[in-house]
Amino acid sequence: MNRRFDNAPEPGRYYPPRPGAYAIIDTGDGLLASFQDRPVPELQLPGGGIDPGEHPIAALHREVMEETGYRIHSLRRLGM
Repeated sequence: MNRRFDNAPEPGRYYPPRPGAYAIIDTGDGLLASFQDRPVPELQLPGGGIDPGEHPIAALHREVMEETGYRIHSLRRLGM
């Protein structure tokens, strides 16, 4: 995600993209999302940034566990 919540981007400054990994988790009763109320209310998929040198699948497992407490399995790639 490239959205910024702090100060507006500085003109002429380079902001490197940060790759991320996010999950669509089917719980059997529906899809799992997290609710964030700041800075604006929104639903988010579990996931987050991939650390330098970290494999995307490892990042996805780490982020989902950190945010939901769930361990994931039966992974299937849906995007880049």
